[in-house]
Amino acid sequence: MAEAIFRHLADDRFQVASAGTHPSQPEPRALKALEAIGIDCTGLHSTALADVDVNDFDYVISLCDRARTECQTLAGEHRFIAWDFADPVASKKQDAFRKTAHELTERIKMFLLIMRKQSTRPQLFDEPHEFFKVLADPLRLQMILMLHHYGELCVCQFVEATAMSQPKVSRHLAQLREYGLLTDRKDQRWVYYRINPALPDWMAKVIATSAAYHVQKIPQQIKDVTNGCI
Repeated sequence: MAEAIFRHLADDRFQVASAGTHPSQPEPRALKALEAIGIDCTGLHSTALADVDVNDFDYVISLCDRARTECQTLAGEHRFIAWDFADPVASKKQDAFRKTAHELTERIKMFLLIMRKQSTRPQLFDEPHEFFKVLADPLRLQMILMLHHYGELCVCQFVEATAMSQPKVSRHLAQLREYGLLTDRKDQRWVYYRINPALPDWMAKVIATSAAYHVQKIPQQIKDVTNGCI
């Protein structure tokens, strides 16, 4: 599913392949879910890891917790990302494959957006140690924890909650976006930020754990001040 969605969304600059340790036949429910979102399933087949040369690729991405250790060992010196999805085959929910297809689509869209961005800053996908440098700044850490708690906030809500100047807050948010940690969207005059859903799961877990143990850094009430935003 991930390979088909990636091919559908990417252009010729990207080469993608998927493989598994015990390949069999594509799951019919997976093919049905792909066709429902307009993806051509012609020629899709299961591939063995032995038939894929990892050295041909810049990134290795695992898609479940069970495969994480094995794939990380396989990746060697290559950049490794772990996305932990629940196995839809094991789910009893009727919409499990549809939900998985949707979540994969959103993750891959964000991954491609970051890969396509031209930036002189190191991406967190490329340099994991940069992630901890980001968290080391008190203001950045507070804003990241706020976003984990509230989901999405605009610049003026950060200014109101942190008592920092708007230029300082905007500068830090722009840097976090360039690193790939945050994504943004514009709604009329206002820009809203959220944590990038395509982050490797270990980064998301670090943020979640930090938020759980440092609740005092998260304002418990955020005013809707968008009428004053610029």
